[in-house]
Amino acid sequence: MLEQIDVTEARDALLTVRRRVEQYAWLMNALHTRDISEDRHFRRAWLNHFKLRDKDREFCRFCFRWLEEHKAGRVSFEQALLDLYRRFGVLDPASASKLAATIDPSLPVWDTQILGSLGIRPLALERSGRRVERTIEAYDKLTAWYIRYLAGKDGRMAVQVFDEVYPGTGFDPMKKADFTIWSILWS
Repeated sequence: MLEQIDVTEARDALLTVRRRVEQYAWLMNALHTRDISEDRHFRRAWLNHFKLRDKDREFCRFCFRWLEEHKAGRVSFEQALLDLYRRFGVLDPASASKLAATIDPSLPVWDTQILGSLGIRPLALERSGRRVERTIEAYDKLTAWYIRYLAGKDGRMAVQVFDEVYPGTGFDPMKKADFTIWSILWS
């Protein structure tokens, strides 16, 4: 299901997410032109875009400080996951991937629906130390799938269709494929 892109369906679906595409473009520009740890507009838009509106104030403050501190450097999913885990004692791969992918748009965002479609089951009932390790392994599998997907015919088609609908965005191919897949899944 994730691998076969119907071009007409993808074009139609992508048209329904114009506002999200525009919001993402604004977020990526604002990330590098503002102090996002203090910018309320950015914070509200980021939480809305990544559907993290239910997080408490302390968690949000941490995330925006983390983004501000790391935005000029290189980050990894593992780094974001472990930073959140150390600070809050909770394994939150979805939030960690959103932090990492904001800084490095070539990284995929953790999504249980996509993971399930790929047969990746990361959080089996295991000791907590093993859960961290399994979560990182699951993310590595997700990343490897996206790399293969983007190198293949269907991934190239997903990017091409995105570029036809939204030319000149400058988005990373990962984000273009992500928008295409999600627009189809949610249409």
